[in-house]
Amino acid sequence: MNDLAKNIARNLLTDDPEIEGRISRGIEEHRKGSGTIKVVGPDGNPVEGAKVTLRQVRHEFHFGCNAFMIGQFPEAEQNARYEEVFSDLFNLAVVPFYWSDLEPGDGALRFDTNSPPIYRRPPPDLVLEFCDRNGITPKGHPLLWHQFRPNWLSLDELEMQRRIRRRFREIAERYADRIKIWDVCNEAQTMTVGTPKCHMPDNHVELAFELAAEYFPDCIRTYNDDRMWYIYSKTYSPVYLLVKSLLERAYKVNALGLQYHMFQSALKDADKFMTPSRLFDGLDLYGKLNIPINFSEVSIISRRDLGDGDTFQKLVTEKLYRLWFSHAAVNGIIWWNMVDGTAAYAPLGSEQGENSLRAGLVNYDFTPKPAYTALHDLVTREWRTHARLDYTAGAGNTFRGFYGDYAVTVETDAGTSQHRLKLSKNALNTFTLHLG
Repeated sequence: MNDLAKNIARNLLTDDPEIEGRISRGIEEHRKGSGTIKVVGPDGNPVEGAKVTLRQVRHEFHFGCNAFMIGQFPEAEQNARYEEVFSDLFNLAVVPFYWSDLEPGDGALRFDTNSPPIYRRPPPDLVLEFCDRNGITPKGHPLLWHQFRPNWLSLDELEMQRRIRRRFREIAERYADRIKIWDVCNEAQTMTVGTPKCHMPDNHVELAFELAAEYFPDCIRTYNDDRMWYIYSKTYSPVYLLVKSLLERAYKVNALGLQYHMFQSALKDADKFMTPSRLFDGLDLYGKLNIPINFSEVSIISRRDLGDGDTFQKLVTEKLYRLWFSHAAVNGIIWWNMVDGTAAYAPLGSEQGENSLRAGLVNYDFTPKPAYTALHDLVTREWRTHARLDYTAGAGNTFRGFYGDYAVTVETDAGTSQHRLKLSKNALNTFTLHLG
């Protein structure tokens, strides 16, 4: 890495035993738990000496990415490879619901798989088919945002409110039972006021959460912020005050999303969002809201002008993921663009525009970059549990592991049986395995 890269990352990559200790303790305390197992035979009696092997197959924590490139590449082989690489690492996929692209004409909804193509906006039905095939949790993004406001939408206050209600209702009727996590409102504190293309009704955040509570009552409803969250002023921090105000007025905000895009315009504030103590201060503050936090859009650069940009990206990715994973309030991290050359507002496969950030985890030919390898090792190896115990009736018969889904094999003199269990952060985690 050259001096530019070292300067940007200087605080994040400085050895600090106190920070490292907090990260290690946090992962052990907040990401792992203990489960108790009982093995019983067909008669309901304990099976003494049964050998129980547990293999974790999925995390409860959300490791996600946007799925905006489903079906977007020119060749079928590329599209298949995208799905393969995606599903090998991620357990959550962001489904695009940008209003102007989902409904380019009034009433012309692009829900089904045969909808007219728009780059980086695969129809929701197509993304959900991918999620269903691979056991991936979908997340809808966003229900309301001042950006991507359709050109056909009236500027009249009451008409806007009516059409926003209709949008929420139409999406809910088709997807509320299939997508259980939604970004309800996006980036309100950086809205450009006085510009018709960004015009929203007064109190549009409150309106969005009112409608979300009505039409998506059984879903997780998130407020998603872009770059105000790392302006840390203790309890006067702007995002904290916004969400606290919504909660105090009984708006049902169930989660908080924090974006982490390393755009050029943001690097002047690198000390604010790349200093571990500052990140912990912010997360500790938002944790007082008592709603889960997810890092909702992560772009960590590997630009050519950083010298060895791939090494910069790997080191920063690994450190940030460890820190975020360790915090009690965080329940997910969502990378933004998985493949280099597929960012917004730039030609596919180029290094122009936003593609110049090289913020993908794999190259355009899908070969893994060092950051992908490091993240894959964390998610599928270091943070993955394999355990074994010999069942003894009346004993503790406990195991400790990362929260998530487990495939369980039980071996007895009578044979072998397969089972599944879920070790969850918010459960008693007592499991009875029935044989025969």
